[in-house]
Amino acid sequence: MIGSIIAKKNVGAALEALNRRDVPAFLKDWADDAVWNYPGNLPVGGRFVGKKAIRGWFENLMRQMPQLKFTVHSVSVSNVFDLVGNNTAAAHWEVDFTNRDGYRLQYSGVAVLTIKGGKVVEGTDFLFAMNEPIGRLWGDSKPEA
Repeated sequence: MIGSIIAKKNVGAALEALNRRDVPAFLKDWADDAVWNYPGNLPVGGRFVGKKAIRGWFENLMRQMPQLKFTVHSVSVSNVFDLVGNNTAAAHWEVDFTNRDGYRLQYSGVAVLTIKGGKVVEGTDFLFAMNEPIGRLWGDSKPEA
């Protein structure tokens, strides 16, 4: 139960940081050598290794999406009794994006986070949206290395 409460609190706080456009606050619980996986064959898709690369990905998100709002629907964890910060959390979220061109898209997804010692060491997004609308949303955007 403790692990579940901590995960729900931390996931909610992280997505609220994104809603405030505060990338450093979002990344405060990520390990320096963490990995971020974003699906698809778009320029923003792929595997981003290290906090600097992950920060670049999320800063690109902020540039491309002047309006965004994440809502967390549920958070599940693999170990509800975790007390040391080693867990896997799955967060079901919904997002409402409007990009720089005024294109608006709402969709949902699941982020799976591997947590060790209280730090996210790997995160992977799974999106419930078609490639074409997601591609239009991102346009030609590409994260800085």
